Amino acid sequence: MEQAIKLLNEWQERLGLQDWAITLRIDCKIDEMELGEVAGETEWSLSIKSAAIKIISEKEYGERIVPYDFENILVHELLHLKFGLIDQKITSYESDVAYEVRHQLIDDIARALVMAKRGETKRRLNCDRVKDMGLEG
Repeated sequence: MEQAIKLLNEWQERLGLQDWAITLRIDCKIDEMELGEVAGETEWSLSIKSAAIKIISEKEYGERIVPYDFENILVHELLHLKFGLIDQKITSYESDVAYEVRHQLIDDIARALVMAKRGETKRRLNCDRVKDMGLEG
């Protein structure tokens, strides 16, 4: 947990979220998640800048196409706070499509930021990860 809090503090500062009160629960089980089989989820209040982040354990993550990366999941969830003003769901086809596009952008940005921090310069595509795992069809 200490390492997780250290990463949370580091990324709050990197993303300019120091004024947010954020709680972090790690090693959650899938059945604790409201959104189903996700790697993490965040509930937030924009008006008081507070958030609760839940991230599942690597064991719960299981064998998925994209390997488990705690730091990437954490950054992804923190980026939801940055996108919070435009990440409000309303019921319509357009908002559902916009939500999916925003989510994809958040994931792309999270991966890019974590790669930059780690000094990685070449982005690995998901299809390359699948080949490395020997799962291609």
